Amino acid sequence: MKFWIVGLLVVAVVAVSNRSVAGPLTPKEAVRQMSRGINLGNTLEPPTEGAWNNGPAREYYFDDYKAAGFKCVRIPVRWDEHTATNAPYAVTDQWMNRVEQVVDWGLARGLFIIINAHHDDWLKTHYDDPSKRERFERIWVQISERFKGKSDHLIFEILNEPHGMTITQVNDMNARILKIIRASNPTRLVVFTGNEWSEPSRLIDAAVPNDAYVIGTFHLYSPSFFANDGKGTWGTAAARATLHQEFEKVSAWSATNGIPVLLGEFGAVSTCDPASRRAFYAAYVSEALSHGFAFTIWDDGGKFLVYERAARGWNELKDVLITTPPAP
Repeated sequence: MKFWIVGLLVVAVVAVSNRSVAGPLTPKEAVRQMSRGINLGNTLEPPTEGAWNNGPAREYYFDDYKAAGFKCVRIPVRWDEHTATNAPYAVTDQWMNRVEQVVDWGLARGLFIIINAHHDDWLKTHYDDPSKRERFERIWVQISERFKGKSDHLIFEILNEPHGMTITQVNDMNARILKIIRASNPTRLVVFTGNEWSEPSRLIDAAVPNDAYVIGTFHLYSPSFFANDGKGTWGTAAARATLHQEFEKVSAWSATNGIPVLLGEFGAVSTCDPASRRAFYAAYVSEALSHGFAFTIWDDGGKFLVYERAARGWNELKDVLITTPPAP
């Protein structure tokens, strides 16, 4: 019995020692582990949960995400409708508790979870208003404090697609919010982007934070006539070359700045030519992985649907997303 107890103590000491030696999870290692991910779209970012084409989030989603082979779930969150408009701009306990509940469902299954500020357009269109900036800052103070004890598998993303903001404004916002997060989460991984719709060029133009725990992100729905409008076909050598060039630009930026990358959103609407759509998704996955990027496919339960939530099934795109290898 004594030897058994001593053995357990030795194992515990070694485990603690190994964790301390390993240190915090680095952005590079996190991106490597995240690899293939999915968005829980059109769920926590409508004005109220379930107001759009999906009902409220369910715990079993995360069982299905994990079983399918996804390693990361990006959870878009809107804060505006749940936050006071006057100082101190308190987020309701009900909403903070709900967001934490959904986050915990994912973390409990060993998934990486990303939460952000999504569709908070009140800030994007009025960034020069000091009260709007203060409100957004107070929201992030509350998020940071509430989630500071979570594992390093929880990642913060500052703001989704800052359309309408200048790059100077976005750089200012990134610096402000990162400082707030660091006050309570010194090594929490934080995702940042450039302005407008977070296209590759916008990330490249953004100021790079002087911070060891950041990940850059971009979104890409290109060409738009196919991805967003469902017109024509896709897959010619010229189209693939154009796509490759976009990833090459971001890869060069990543290497120059030492910042790992997340392709936070991509996809093509369900009205696209089916064969072209499968080729489109496969090409994006292949390009992302071959350049060392993680990805989170946009799945909104609607025109970009991949996961059949009520039926707990998947359409044909799931296998494309999970099995497509990096480009040789």
